[in-house]
Amino acid sequence: MVPSNLLTPTDDDFDRFEERLLHTVETQLVQRRRRHRGIVAAATALLVAGGGVTAWVTLATPELRSLSTYCYSEASTDSAFTQVGSPTDRIADDGTATSLPPVADPAAAAVSNCQAVWAIDFFGPAAPTSPAPPAPTVPALQACLRPDGVYAVFPVLPGAETADDPDAFCAAVGLQPPYAP
Repeated sequence: MVPSNLLTPTDDDFDRFEERLLHTVETQLVQRRRRHRGIVAAATALLVAGGGVTAWVTLATPELRSLSTYCYSEASTDSAFTQVGSPTDRIADDGTATSLPPVADPAAAAVSNCQAVWAIDFFGPAAPTSPAPPAPTVPALQACLRPDGVYAVFPVLPGAETADDPDAFCAAVGLQPPYAP
């Protein structure tokens, strides 16, 4: 049973209720939009910062790309390797430094640096096999570009299918062929 002393709402009361309800809903929508915009802005900032850091970490500096080389012991990026570099200065007998000209052909410089590594038998046996070990042989070498832009140089076995095709050789080891200067 409903009490008899209740006041029934008037049309003005219903208009006020409606206005208050619509205002509350609008306020919640505005707050939700602001919150979503903040989340999107923060996510975008993190994505841009993360991309920048990733690029900075994974790409070598221009100097490293033109002066540094990875020399591999086999035609595989999983083989043993060493990193060598080209000098930027020449030191005279009196101790003065003279800047060398920039490397004109980084791929040729990379192969030359790795020829020196092979010439000293860097990848040879750990212990001498005789009192006078034979002179090390320098195999044919092929330069390829790593994803970070630094050259990688691999020995090319004579008679290999890709021995005469630098593009195919580099593709076989999973790298890009060197660019022509």
